[in-house]
Amino acid sequence: MNLSTPAGAHRPRVRRTAVTAFLVLAVLTAAVSPAAAAPASSTFPAAGSAAASAVLSARVEPQQDVPELDAPGTAKPVTYPPDHRTRPNSGTFVFTAPPHTRITRLEMDCRPRPCAEAIAADGSTATVRMGPGRWRWNTPVRVWLQAAPNAPMQRARYSGALNVDGERQPLDVIITEGKQGLLGIVREDAPNNSGALVSDVVPGSPADKAGIRPGDVIVSFNGKVITNAREQSAARVGVLRAGAVVPVTYRRPDGSLRTAEVTLVDAL
Repeated sequence: MNLSTPAGAHRPRVRRTAVTAFLVLAVLTAAVSPAAAAPASSTFPAAGSAAASAVLSARVEPQQDVPELDAPGTAKPVTYPPDHRTRPNSGTFVFTAPPHTRITRLEMDCRPRPCAEAIAADGSTATVRMGPGRWRWNTPVRVWLQAAPNAPMQRARYSGALNVDGERQPLDVIITEGKQGLLGIVREDAPNNSGALVSDVVPGSPADKAGIRPGDVIVSFNGKVITNAREQSAARVGVLRAGAVVPVTYRRPDGSLRTAEVTLVDAL
């Protein structure tokens, strides 16, 4: 098909004024756009570029190891590698301890910027706040965790969290299996479902050290009301590990009540 203009045909007149105005507007728009205004030394890529997409999709790196904690036992570290990203504002690291653990220590090199570190009194959380201005995470961060003596007996994995300015990664530990905790008493049902009657106490046992004597009646064990010997056994066997510290409330033959903190052992 021939798209050329036939000889002698009338040629339409081009409206150059509108085209010229459009070009001027485009030049002005480019001159005031953020991408054009950014200095050459800026480390922030233009929106929509491949580099910008990579920054937006980046996340805090996962922990390098999952420690196995004995309960009770010493604290062990969880390490998070640096992501080497430059952040434009002051940052906040928030650590939430997994169940049955507490945070005992943080290792974080904030230099050359100042930072403020705080660990909750019960070890449930810890926070690090960076100073104002741009900063770059270039060194590993370590959080030390210790398992609680009263952790469940069974081996299990527990999860907390690390949150860095809204980006989250799990904070995981494994608590190893424990040995059965022993109290050191012989018991039987007290009359009228009034508790677990202590008929004998092993010398030197946790019960003996707590002042429990034959004839006493256990009415509460580790926060649970006890109405018979079976309930007292069920509250301990398969539940409480050696090293667990439990409150025991018992009634003396004169009717008075006493409560003692008892540390269970694995052998008598």
